[in-house]
Amino acid sequence: MKEDRLFVTALARGLELLRCFTPDRPELGTTELARLTGLPQPTVWRLCHTLQQLGYLIPTRAGDRLRAGPGVLTLGSAAVTHGGVAESAYPFMKAIAMEFDASISLAERHRTEMVIVQRAEAASIRRLILYIGSAVPLTSTSLGGAYLAAAPAAVRAELTAELQAAEGADPQAVARDIAEAVAQYEQHGHVLNLGRTHPDINAVAVPIVSRDGRRIMALTCGANRAHTPPEKLAGPMAQALHGLAARIAPMLDGDPMGLRERLD
Repeated sequence: MKEDRLFVTALARGLELLRCFTPDRPELGTTELARLTGLPQPTVWRLCHTLQQLGYLIPTRAGDRLRAGPGVLTLGSAAVTHGGVAESAYPFMKAIAMEFDASISLAERHRTEMVIVQRAEAASIRRLILYIGSAVPLTSTSLGGAYLAAAPAAVRAELTAELQAAEGADPQAVARDIAEAVAQYEQHGHVLNLGRTHPDINAVAVPIVSRDGRRIMALTCGANRAHTPPEKLAGPMAQALHGLAARIAPMLDGDPMGLRERLD
């Protein structure tokens, strides 16, 4: 990126600061932000001042830390509702969740993570700490596996190299996870996760691919492991996800008919 003359480094640094704020880290001080981003403390001070002036960061009541402000919410809302996919898919996701006493998530890739843009849960499902805006890894999750399996080979190779080079990564484990996801998808059309993300949850995921292949999302459905054997995941639950994915896919191309009209 340093060789890209159009790349605005200051903007990128500001966005990296905003990414530091998560549900697990809702409030951060400038020293913590400097440590998380690797940026010099004076740079962090200037960026935080600018982001506060724009309403993207606000001080906590004590005044010694910062948290995400309403400006960030407006950006998130615009992303989630883009194209109407998340909003239109929700009733049908909820129906699947209720049918299988499960949770179901719709996600899209951001860098080396899958970000959940819509989620529905049955009332009795064991609740994980996942919600709209949660980010999960590309490896070791059904959402990430479904995305990688459907991604063009060049994109998958680039992401594989990036994931293997990440700090603390096990290159062999990364390659193994991705190869397993690709093999499952090529053979069965879906990716299973049997207790890997959470020991009590089994899940199945399918990709959603636009006609031109440029946009890929993924759907996953998970439920209590004791009551969700692999044959149930690979059978009726996978079929339900494939049906919903087929209806969502046209919207990724901006199909004006929309999901709801296609279901009428």
